[in-house]
Amino acid sequence: MKIVQQHIVHHQARFSDHPFFARLEADPPLEQLAPFPLCLTFFVMTFQDILRFCDERVTDPEYKPMVHRHRLEDAGHDRWFLGDLSALGIELPTAAQLFGQPHRAARSASLALVAEPFMARHDASQLTLLLTLESAGHVFFERVARYLERTGERRPLRYFSRTHLDVEKAHDVFDEGTDARLESLVLDEEARAESLALIDRCYRELHGMFDAIEAQIAEAAARAGAPPSRREPARGAGVQSARAPALRPFARRAPRDEARRLQ
Repeated sequence: MKIVQQHIVHHQARFSDHPFFARLEADPPLEQLAPFPLCLTFFVMTFQDILRFCDERVTDPEYKPMVHRHRLEDAGHDRWFLGDLSALGIELPTAAQLFGQPHRAARSASLALVAEPFMARHDASQLTLLLTLESAGHVFFERVARYLERTGERRPLRYFSRTHLDVEKAHDVFDEGTDARLESLVLDEEARAESLALIDRCYRELHGMFDAIEAQIAEAAARAGAPPSRREPARGAGVQSARAPALRPFARRAPRDEARRLQ
């Protein structure tokens, strides 16, 4: 499983350099990031079913407890998201809007990810899917939480807050004991190949979704005459330094002293 973890780390680092996160480093007003966060609605609501499908299909006692507990730990986060939209004064999309062009990329990525639990032939792949999504989530929540803190956002948010990031890092699957157990798992060649290919597909979909979000933001900025996003440090913090050290490997929980330094 160690090779699988390393492959996730590789993709996670590339994802951290996505232009959307570079845009956040310039600290634009939240309204200049539209259609974010509304455009994530389909993905966030579908995520709970991805967790469920993985859990329902795992039978190996080596993987079942980790996958099931992960599902329980992430339960209800969709409601956090809806609560944040309300707190931000963003109206929920109608069904017609949700299946319209602006949400197409999120639908494509979400449905491709939903298919993964059904295509997996090995239970290791179900866990790999969850670890891959978590690794991307840690990048996203870290960068968004820092952006909101820097811009002085005071509305009562949960999904986009540092609290959510701390909850993600506290998942049992990132506990040192569980982490050691993961590293000790030995996959045969077929299972390993399946997990590695799954990671590639997942990050391809995530990049595609954020490419579309960034393109929509840039298009709106161009119409408004705003300057395009620049990959420059914001307030003395470089883009590279904005990565959370806790993301090594595959979003593993940070040591206590490192976690305090990030606060």
